[in-house]
Amino acid sequence: SSFGSHTIVPKLCDMAGPSAGAGDQKAKPAMAVKGQQVRARWEDAARRAVVSGLSDDSNKVHVVFQDDNSEADVASEAVSPLKDFESKDPLDGVVGMLSVEEAHQLRRRADELLTALDAQASAELCSAAIKRLSFQEESSNQPSLVLRGREIWEGCAEQADEAGTSRVRFVRILEGPDFRAIKKDERQKRMKVETPKNEQLPNERIFAAQHGKLGREQVELHLTRARCWMALGNAQRAVLDCNLAAALCRWLAPPPPKRAPGFEFTVPLLVLAVSMVFAMQVIAGILLAVAAFVVDYVANRRAIRASCDPHLSAVIALRGRAKLLQGLSGFANSELRASTEELGSHNESRELTRLRRELRQFRNEGKHTRTPLAMKVERTWRTVASEKISPGGFLLSQERESRPKDVTFGDMKAKIESGDYNEYEKFGLGYLDYVGDGFAT
Repeated sequence: SSFGSHTIVPKLCDMAGPSAGAGDQKAKPAMAVKGQQVRARWEDAARRAVVSGLSDDSNKVHVVFQDDNSEADVASEAVSPLKDFESKDPLDGVVGMLSVEEAHQLRRRADELLTALDAQASAELCSAAIKRLSFQEESSNQPSLVLRGREIWEGCAEQADEAGTSRVRFVRILEGPDFRAIKKDERQKRMKVETPKNEQLPNERIFAAQHGKLGREQVELHLTRARCWMALGNAQRAVLDCNLAAALCRWLAPPPPKRAPGFEFTVPLLVLAVSMVFAMQVIAGILLAVAAFVVDYVANRRAIRASCDPHLSAVIALRGRAKLLQGLSGFANSELRASTEELGSHNESRELTRLRRELRQFRNEGKHTRTPLAMKVERTWRTVASEKISPGGFLLSQERESRPKDVTFGDMKAKIESGDYNEYEKFGLGYLDYVGDGFAT
């Protein structure tokens, strides 16, 4: 494929041409075209670069990396041409919403780039597809995911009169810092989360969710991009993408049955058993009662299996790996338990297997690192590459919500005295302080 006036050479490491002498003992490296765009292996990764010429060493090529404009001499065998589909825009020729086939093809290309160790190129392709899939249509009551604080809710959004905002009706919570605790309290009937009232929110906090197979492709695109963030050392963005993927999985899951499992069979059998006992058919009544309990047990087991989601289990496991990358082994272990519970009797995913192995290695090696916010993050080419990727407004809004805020006790006292203070904010500050990224003073 051609880029501008330069042509990609199929094999940059191919040696002597037809004019090479028969007595040459060592083949000469192929001449790379100056200005040619290539992919170069560097520091256990692949980076896009532009050839600026040959180095003093005849077996190396001098390149300028496109992410941070640094220069390096790279071995000829570590340089390869870009993929054919990279010569065009990722969404070239795609009009309107992506079809299932188009979304699958884009995800397959992103996986191909990630397999080639080019995480930046893969993340850029994923971001383009995610942006198109999350596009809001100008229709009323569009099913959406809505960011409210640090929580992701299912909601229905309609375009409002004011530019850049939408009126949102909240339905149910899908993800949040205390999601598992909230669901546990609901099951035990201790407390039920109150659904917020309708709100006017910026469109960047609203994310259109897709149905069926297209929704599954949407989940997989977020997982692929999360792996790219991890490869680029940005574990926090990987966690945020996993949060959104988990919310999508719960949104796609079928609603729980309104009646207890086996209700249609268990109750009639019990009624018949009682009737047989009153009719002096005690043995028959006992057998029917036993049959009712067996049917109820089997129905409950099937319901538990049906409620388990192997896709959600893989999402939670990947989020655990991202947290372990941050040095948060306790949180990673919690994600391991949650992923195992969500798996049920399904086959273990690759992400869950990796999380188990990485946690074992973490414990054996005895790594005790400080929290990421307490460490000074070294700025590398991976940091620059990660910053150049446009992740979309929803993820950027998540980043802003999860970012620590500098608060003084004087500010808090002034807010309390003025009455501009609520329990939700108090709880949020307490949680931030607990995980170590709260008060600055």
